[in-house]
Amino acid sequence: MIASVLIVVDDSDVRSMLSAVLEDEGYSVEAVESGREAIKTCEKLPFDVALVDINLPDVKGTALLHELKRIQPRMVKIIITGEPSVENAVKALYEKADGFITKPFDPKELLDTVRRLIAEKKNVYLEMLSEVDNAKKNNSLLGYKTPDRW
Repeated sequence: MIASVLIVVDDSDVRSMLSAVLEDEGYSVEAVESGREAIKTCEKLPFDVALVDINLPDVKGTALLHELKRIQPRMVKIIITGEPSVENAVKALYEKADGFITKPFDPKELLDTVRRLIAEKKNVYLEMLSEVDNAKKNNSLLGYKTPDRW
């Protein structure tokens, strides 16, 4: 399965580098430069991952995380920052970021983080589906095959 990645970074060089690294690994990539574009794009297309710069020209990346979660709740959200600080990390966690990557990037570390977080999200989703399936099997009302015979 090819995972799709949304890159939200205002610096065109960083956007190009991230796109190239991810596309070389087989990811489907869409890159935008602002929060407004990210929201419009997420309303049109599904994404597995969003890489969001913490400082965008129109919105803070941490605030954008909240909106992206509303639009695509299962998407993995990773904050990117060139200014690592405890305050930024806390804000990212508060807005439910799944990961936090600092600039400059190590391509291998970036790819490992993306792969790991996709796998973790997938496992959580599969566990949830399994629990729902088990609940259906163990609930006599949901598992009743002939409801016309009460």
